[in-house]
Amino acid sequence: MNLNLGEKNFMEERNLKAQSASTGTMWTYGFGSIGVGIKNNLLGTWLLFYYNSVLGLEAWLVTVAIGIALIIDAISDPFVGVWSDRVRTRWGRRHPFMYGAVIPFALCYYLILQDPGDISDSALFTRLLVLMILMRIAMTFYEVPRGALAPELTKDYDQRNIIAGIGMALGWVGGAGISFIHMEYFLVDSFSNGAGYQLLAFWGGLGIFISTVITTIGTHSRIPYLHVPPARSFKIRTFFGEAKETLSNRSWLVLFASGCVYALVVGTDTGAGTYYNTYFWEWKPNQISSFAAFQAISVVFTALFAPRIAIGRSKKKIAVGIFLTSIVVGPLPMVLKLLEPIVGTPLLPSNGTDLLWWILLLHSCALVSIGSLGFIFISSMAMEIVEDVEKATGRREEGLLGTVSSMIQKLIGAGGVLIAGLIITWAGFDNPGVTEEMKSGEIINRFAIAHVAIGFFLPIISTLLILKYDIDRKGHIDNVNDLGYVEKN
Repeated sequence: MNLNLGEKNFMEERNLKAQSASTGTMWTYGFGSIGVGIKNNLLGTWLLFYYNSVLGLEAWLVTVAIGIALIIDAISDPFVGVWSDRVRTRWGRRHPFMYGAVIPFALCYYLILQDPGDISDSALFTRLLVLMILMRIAMTFYEVPRGALAPELTKDYDQRNIIAGIGMALGWVGGAGISFIHMEYFLVDSFSNGAGYQLLAFWGGLGIFISTVITTIGTHSRIPYLHVPPARSFKIRTFFGEAKETLSNRSWLVLFASGCVYALVVGTDTGAGTYYNTYFWEWKPNQISSFAAFQAISVVFTALFAPRIAIGRSKKKIAVGIFLTSIVVGPLPMVLKLLEPIVGTPLLPSNGTDLLWWILLLHSCALVSIGSLGFIFISSMAMEIVEDVEKATGRREEGLLGTVSSMIQKLIGAGGVLIAGLIITWAGFDNPGVTEEMKSGEIINRFAIAHVAIGFFLPIISTLLILKYDIDRKGHIDNVNDLGYVEKN
């Protein structure tokens, strides 16, 4: 481990190393992120466009269904999290939930993208709502216990960057990989090719099934080495008293507040990329299918290189610098194109040109690499909170810490999803008689202006909040040593 001189001396004086995981365990655990990436790709890229532009359901109705399901998902998160923190079974705390979620998760993904046939808008809305609720609940039973498993597998400050990086890399392999296949082989020359979405349903569902099975079975052998909680009360008064004590941690509150602001941004970003590609840049799917592949390669390289960047450095400072950079770089191409009518001269090559293709490819690869790097360190920082809380309370509550935060963020994100639908409707996409030419002109420009404004100002607030996080390397090493999570040399 390459630390700076002061940190190296500190470690040598203590003659200890935090408990760590094997390389095989970290990769097996990370493999489960492939299914999460496939799901995120559907919800963040294709679902809104498919139901709005292919099936003809008004955008605000689509986002109402997505938002209601997200609210129910948010409410279920802390219940599953607390349940998995306290349950005692021969299969441990987390695995029973993960096993139970495998088939429902994959099946709901498959059914959501099936052709509903000739049905009314109300029936289509109801169908989407029910399937989204079922998939969201299945996701909760898989993702919440699995997310809580990571800080149990390794207590090492630097190795947590590695496990977060592997998860980020494989998540992008899943999401960007299925997106590349979808655009190159399923959609081909039209984002509105309905048959392509049915192919996505099968292969995406299969990918989720394989990913979740491998990570659940692959980490099963670690169950005997995981934390076994003492028998604890499920009484409401006891639970709320303990929860208040747990969630008063300063660093958790900081990441929680930051995540809440960012959740609104993520919600408003739902489906935006497909609208930009279709109407702003006027691409055909097979023209930019390789973007997803190059983005995945960029993120994999960045994610696997991330742990080296952080050795001997502050995760917090790196994350803040990265996010501030992405805030400036992210909207740059859209801003330049929107400014062209104002300045009276082209600021970017014309749509359809090779030069624009290369500019947007390099921009997208840089942006996803920067963003993924920041989130790797944020995920790793969140793991440090587990031992900080345990030292103060005597309880390991990975599930509670993660799910209360995600619950509020999803509730706020649901509001962002509704805003996304309202922006699409306000811009004019749902107006009767609107033509494709109109969508590629004033309508998409109105959409872009609103979207860029939200995506610039809110992330600044989210990023600056992270500066208040206060667990550094020395503080974490003190925590794991005091708790006995060390391997004596």
